[in-house]
Amino acid sequence: MRLSQVIELLGNSVLQVVNPGNVDPEFDHIESDSRGLKERNLFICIKGTNFDSHLIARELQRKGAVALVAEMPIEDEEVVVPIVYVKSSRLVEALLTMEEYCHPYRKLTTIGVTGTNGKTTITTLIYHVLSSFERKASLIGTVRNVVGENIYTNPKNTTPGPVELAKLLQLSTKLKSEYFIMEVSSHSLSMNRVEGMRFDVGIISNVTRDHLDFHPTFDDYYRSKMKLFSLLKTNGIAVVNGDKINIADIHISRNRITTYGFGDESDYRIENLDISRTGMDFTIQTPYGSSHRIYSRLIGEHNAYNIAAAVAALNSLNYDLDHIAKAISSFGGVPGRFEFVEEATKYGFDVVVDFAHTPDALEKLLKTARRLTPGRLILVFGAGGSADKGKRPLMSEVSSKYSDVVILTSDDPKLDDPAEILQDLESGVDKFKPYLVIPDRREAISVALTLANRQDMVLIAGRGHEDFQILGEKRIPFNDKQVVKDILESKFRRHIKK
Repeated sequence: MRLSQVIELLGNSVLQVVNPGNVDPEFDHIESDSRGLKERNLFICIKGTNFDSHLIARELQRKGAVALVAEMPIEDEEVVVPIVYVKSSRLVEALLTMEEYCHPYRKLTTIGVTGTNGKTTITTLIYHVLSSFERKASLIGTVRNVVGENIYTNPKNTTPGPVELAKLLQLSTKLKSEYFIMEVSSHSLSMNRVEGMRFDVGIISNVTRDHLDFHPTFDDYYRSKMKLFSLLKTNGIAVVNGDKINIADIHISRNRITTYGFGDESDYRIENLDISRTGMDFTIQTPYGSSHRIYSRLIGEHNAYNIAAAVAALNSLNYDLDHIAKAISSFGGVPGRFEFVEEATKYGFDVVVDFAHTPDALEKLLKTARRLTPGRLILVFGAGGSADKGKRPLMSEVSSKYSDVVILTSDDPKLDDPAEILQDLESGVDKFKPYLVIPDRREAISVALTLANRQDMVLIAGRGHEDFQILGEKRIPFNDKQVVKDILESKFRRHIKK
C-alpha cells in the first residue's frame, strides 16, 4: 500500500500532511509498537499511559519507518519522512490494521456484547448453544479466548487491541469458523480499539456504575457503550435489555432493534420465573406470539436477563427456539459466576464464589442468595485498586443492606494502598450491623467459613474465576474457590475423617 492510498482511505480523519520531499512511499506493514518496527513500515505514533512514541520520531525514522501517522506535533527538524496528522491515532490504527488484514470479519457472523455486567455469561452461553448445533465459533472475552482448538486463558484485556483482534479474526476464518462472539468493553469502544470491526448482532445487557476512574462521567461511560451500535453491519441487529436501556439512545431504525426483559413492551418477555438452588425455569414470550419454557442451571434474575439476551440474538439469526431452549438446559455456567463450592455442603452450609465487583452486581448477587438461603448471608469482599474509588462505599452500603455479616478484605490492590481501599470500603458500612475488617483475603475467607452455621451461605465476591491477586507489580497465585477447598480440607479434616 502507498501513503496516498492511506490518506484517501482515512478521509476526514486526516488533519494535515507534512511531506517535505513530496514523496509517496510504499510500505509493507503498519506498526504501532516501536519494538516491532522494521524497514518499509508505516508507523502510527500513539500517546499511551506510560509511553509516548511521538517523542522518539527520529529513532523511528532511523529504524526504517517510511512515514509516520501522528496526533500530536512532531517538531524534530531531523525527521524528514512524511507525517500524516490525524484526529485520533488509535482510530487510525484500528482502521488501517483491519484494512491490512482485509477485513476478515466480513467472512464471519459476528456478535458483540457490551454492558457493565453479564458480558461473559451471554457470550459463553451463545458459544455453547452454537457448539451444540455443531457450528464452529470463536469466543473472545474476559475468562478466555477460544479459536478452534486454540485456547488462551487469562487474556490481558477483555477486548483485544486492533492487531490482536485482526489476527484472531483471520485465524478464525483460516480454521473455518462461522461465528465470532466477543465481549466489547467500554474501554475498547472509548479508545476506538474496535472501530475497524463490524457486527451482525450487537447486544447490550445493562449500564450501571463502573470504570469511573477511566471515564470522566457516567454519561461518558454510557455513551461509550452506545457506540457499539454504530459498528453494526448494514443490516445488523441491536439486542437490547429494554428494562435497563432507553432504545431512543440507539440511533438506528426501530425495526433493527430487538428488546428483551420482564416489561410488557419487551419483544422477548420473561415470565413466571422460578429459582431454586439447582437452577431456574421461566417462560419466554416471543414477538411472534409463541411461548417457550426455558430451564437453566444458571441462577438469579440477572441470569434470566442474560439467557433472554442469548435467546433473542440466536433467534434473530434464525435458530429455532425449541432447539435453543434444549441447548441452554445443558449449559453449566461460567467459572466464578454464582459458582457453588460443593465440598461445603457436607457441613450443612453453602459457599458461593462470584465475580460481582460493582454495586449493582453485588446487589443482584445478594438478592439472589437471599432467595435461596434460610440462614444468614456472610459476605466476604473487597475492591480493586487502580479503579473507580467512588464505588467502594456504595458497594459496602449494598453489602450491609442485604447481608447479615460483612467481612471486608483485600481484592486486587494493584498500585493502591490496601489500607486506604479498606478505609474507603468501611466508610460505607452500616456500623450498627456486624462487620469485620480482615486485610488478608485467605484469613477473611477462613473466618467466614468458621462463622458459618447450618443453612447459612458464605458469599465470596469480586474475583470469581481469577487465579491470582495483583499486589503492586506482583501477581500472586490465588483462586477463591481453591482457597475455600484448601481451608475446608485443613480446618475440618477431623470432620472429614469421621
